[in-house]
Amino acid sequence: MYLRIVTFGLAAGSAAEYREQAAGIAGAFTSWPGLQGKIWLADERRNRFGGVYLFASKEDADRSRSTPLHAGLTGNPGFTDLVIEEFDTLAAPTAVTWPGGSLPSPMATAARSRG
Repeated sequence: MYLRIVTFGLAAGSAAEYREQAAGIAGAFTSWPGLQGKIWLADERRNRFGGVYLFASKEDADRSRSTPLHAGLTGNPGFTDLVIEEFDTLAAPTAVTWPGGSLPSPMATAARSRG
C-alpha cells in the first residue's frame, strides 16, 4: 500500500462552495487504477482542506500524477499552500491498528474495479 496526503487552503470562495465542488468531482477519482479509496479532509477554522489517498502501489500513485484530475489539483489557482506528501505503509503494525486487521489488498481493488 502507498499513501498520499494532500492539503491546501482556499484562496477565494467559501468552504460551502468547495464542499459542493468536491461532491461533484468525487466520482471521477474512481477511474484511477489502483486507488483503494480517498478520504476528504476539511478544517474550515484553519482554512485547510485536502485528501488522503490510499493506493495499491507506488506505481499506481505515480500513474495518477499524469491524469487531468491531478493536473487540476496542482494547477488550481484557487488552492494556496498546496502540500503533497507520499509514504510507504508499514504492513505489520498497520495489521494491528487498521479496522479489520489489514489494509485492502491489491487483488481486492482489481476485483472491485472490474465488477
